[in-house]
Amino acid sequence: MTSLRDVAKHAGVSIATASRVVNQPDAVRPETREAVQRAMTELLFVLRDPVRQEKLAGLFVPDLLNPIFTHITQQIENKARERGWSIALCTTGDSASVEREHAQEFFTRQITKLIFISSVAANTAEHLPHYRALIENGAKLLFVNGAPDDLQAPAVSDDERHAGRIAAQHLLELGHRQLGFITGNETSSTRSPLRLAGIREVLSEYSDAKVQVVHSTWGVEGGVAGAETLLRANPEITAVICASDLTALGVMNFCSHEGISVPSQLSVLGSDGIDLGRWFTPALSTIQQPLQSIAETVASWLEDDDSSQFRHSTGSELLFRPTLLSRETTAFPR
Repeated sequence: MTSLRDVAKHAGVSIATASRVVNQPDAVRPETREAVQRAMTELLFVLRDPVRQEKLAGLFVPDLLNPIFTHITQQIENKARERGWSIALCTTGDSASVEREHAQEFFTRQITKLIFISSVAANTAEHLPHYRALIENGAKLLFVNGAPDDLQAPAVSDDERHAGRIAAQHLLELGHRQLGFITGNETSSTRSPLRLAGIREVLSEYSDAKVQVVHSTWGVEGGVAGAETLLRANPEITAVICASDLTALGVMNFCSHEGISVPSQLSVLGSDGIDLGRWFTPALSTIQQPLQSIAETVASWLEDDDSSQFRHSTGSELLFRPTLLSRETTAFPR
C-alpha cells in the first residue's frame, strides 16, 4: 500500500510538507502542492476515510456519446441496484491518465470495486501499469469488453469471434461473396482481430468469397471515411460489415450522398444493437450485444468477486454470444 512517505519521496519533499498538502493545502506553495498532488495521483495514494463506503462501485466508460456505452451503463446500474449497490460513474475519453486520476479519486473515497467498460486497456498501443498498481493497492477490477492480456483479472465480454462468424454467415447465405469490413484504427482495439478471424473462418468454406479490411476512426465520421476508402478501391463489394452501429450509419450516410441504394446495391451490417438503428430508414441490420447477460454477470461479481463463474477463469474472459438482428439493410445482392 502506498504511504505518505512514498509520496513525499516521489515529489522530492519532506513528509511534513506532504502531510500539510493533505491537511492544510492552502498553507503550501502552489508549485509544491501541485507536485505532491501529482505524486499522489501517479502512485495511487489513498487518503483513508474513516467512513468506509459500502456497496458503492466505480464504473469507467470511454464516453456517453456512443449509445452503446449509455445502454450498457444503464443495464449495469439497474442490475446493481437490484442487489443494493450504487454506481459512481466517470468518463475517461480513452485517456490512461484520466482513467488513473479517477481511480485515485475513487480509492480516496474507499471505492475499491472498479469496473472498466472498453477500457484504455483495449488500446494495444498503450503501456498501462496503473491496473497492476490498483490491484497491488487492494482494488478489485473487472473488465468488460477489453482487458489487458497480461493481467490476472476477471473479464466478461461478448464473443467477438462468434460475432464475426454470424455476420459473415448471414451475408454469405444471402449470396454475397465480395465483402468489406470497416473497423477502428489498427491499434485502437484488441477485439477487432477476433471479429475478423471469425469472418475469415466462415469465408474459408467458400472458394469464391473474399473480405477487404479498412481501418478508420470509430463513429459515424469513421464510417463515412471508411466507406469512401473501401468502395472506391473495391467497387465489386456488395456487402459491408461494420465494427459498430455508428460506423454502419456512417456507411449509410455515404451511400445516400453517392446515390448507392441500401440494400439493393449494398448490404450494410452493423454491430452493437443500439436502439437508434431501428429508427433509421431502412432499419439497420446488426449484431446484438448480449448486454443483459453481461450486466447480470457484473452485478453478480459485485456481490461476490470470487464467485465460481470467475474462480476458474482468472486472466481469461467469460464470453456471451451475440445474436443477429436481421432488419432492412441486408438483402440478396442484385
